[in-house]
Amino acid sequence: MVTRRRMRGYTLMEVMVAMAVFALFLAVFFILTAEMRGWDKRLPVSMHKHPSLMAVLARLRRDVLDANSRAPYERTHDVYTSSQQVLIVESVQPNGEVHVIVWDFREPGEARRISYDVGKKREWVARGLPKDLANVEISALKTGSTSGWATRILARDGEGRIAIDQIYQPRATD
Repeated sequence: MVTRRRMRGYTLMEVMVAMAVFALFLAVFFILTAEMRGWDKRLPVSMHKHPSLMAVLARLRRDVLDANSRAPYERTHDVYTSSQQVLIVESVQPNGEVHVIVWDFREPGEARRISYDVGKKREWVARGLPKDLANVEISALKTGSTSGWATRILARDGEGRIAIDQIYQPRATD
């Protein structure tokens, strides 16, 4: 009668292959972690910044694109006068109504959008903006296109470097 011996455990070769695969997995994991840490130091993301700045630029872009192409900019409206930190735009809404929109960047850390619809005043305020946004400059640029004018928004950070440099041009409409 032949008795079979029952084997228990793994051979040394199986253990070595399993450990090599695990070591390879760990090496890839640590290399990727080190690379992510390096990119995080080079390009930090501040989770404490409020996304209001993007909301301000998106609304400002929409207002300038919807501006009346014949006479998009006004000098004064209500108590506001155009300057480097105040933009007054006459905007045509999708339903055909004409609104006068005032953008006021004079208050540090705040941007105000005041729209006038047949004398009715609506105000939208973005708070929590970087304090450096007080250095915003709004200017009108003459273009050779059918709309004639474009709006340039230029903002610098605390060290004087350009943080925002956008040029928006009204849509050409007839």
